[in-house]
Amino acid sequence: MWKIPIQNPHRILIFHDESTFRSGEVSPKRWFFGENTPFFPKGRGRSHMISDFLVQHPSGPFFELSENEWKEATAKYITLSVDSDVNYIDRTATASINMGTDAYFDNATVLGQFEKLFQMLEFKEEYKHNQIEIVVDNARTHTAKSYSLQDFGKNIGTRCPIEQIEYVDENGVQKVIDCYFKGGENKGKSKGLVELCKDLGVQLRAEIKLDDIRDILSTHRAFQNATKLEMLGIKYRIKIIYCPKYHCELNRIEGLWCNQKAFVRSRTDQSFDKMIKLISESRINFVERKIALK
Repeated sequence: MWKIPIQNPHRILIFHDESTFRSGEVSPKRWFFGENTPFFPKGRGRSHMISDFLVQHPSGPFFELSENEWKEATAKYITLSVDSDVNYIDRTATASINMGTDAYFDNATVLGQFEKLFQMLEFKEEYKHNQIEIVVDNARTHTAKSYSLQDFGKNIGTRCPIEQIEYVDENGVQKVIDCYFKGGENKGKSKGLVELCKDLGVQLRAEIKLDDIRDILSTHRAFQNATKLEMLGIKYRIKIIYCPKYHCELNRIEGLWCNQKAFVRSRTDQSFDKMIKLISESRINFVERKIALK
């Protein structure tokens, strides 16, 4: 039974992770017929990678929009209905790729999937007036920073990855620093770290080296920046929570992978097509048996 929290607004936790299914994997326990057992390939087979979300909400463990909600979402966000290299289950943000043939779930792909989810969440009626918090693991595809000190050059006109630096100072005040000159003889050129230090109120000695500037700025709040995923969450007013490193057991979606893989391995004939069919059936089994509540 669901215990509905009494605090307001209610929080809905959504857990995210990726997992790879391999067609050659079988259950460690096999039936014997008489004194014989069928031969089976020992290779791992073809791979299929899934990136999914597990929701803690009475409406169900998987996120999906209704037909009407989907129409509203695509009317506002046209890109939701545009095909991509990633395969999505209809009206969901559940994504999958065939390893070795399709694109890999790199940082850009993961960010695209999360933005798709964030846009769709706006139209989920059952989630309205609730605070959404998404738990993700600490993989590098999730924790890539928006920018790094290593991306900046020292002097005017050198490399610069962003237009502005946004940060919160020690007094809790939001600050914005332009990384390019807006006027004057250097209009349109990047400022470089030396000029940025002046804007940030950081004093530098004469003839300082680039590495020394980076060391000085590494502790400044302007360069303690959020990850790209966190910045995307801020844009859509959704909180991102990272699991501590090496503690994947804190991510509830691990239970989904465990159940799905056990279901697939116990029924597979080790063909790729059969595995894909069983993965779909395992999701239905997960819902019907209410395993998310166990």
